[in-house]
Amino acid sequence: MKESQSYQKMLEEVEGLVRDIAAPDLDLDVMVQKVERGYELIRSMKLRLEETKTRIDQLHQRYDESEAGT
Repeated sequence: MKESQSYQKMLEEVEGLVRDIAAPDLDLDVMVQKVERGYELIRSMKLRLEETKTRIDQLHQRYDESEAGT
């Protein structure tokens, strides 16, 4: 559950960054920092999703193996 909350917080931060970047009066240097942070978050989120998919695939495989044995 904690991992999901962490993922959710990252998503909320990305959404906030997108809103900030859309502001017409945003300083260029600040915008670059926000874009960099957004890419860092997206990279972390992608990794988290890949790890979760691997974990689910492993659980599915174990389930299939246990079903085949019965």
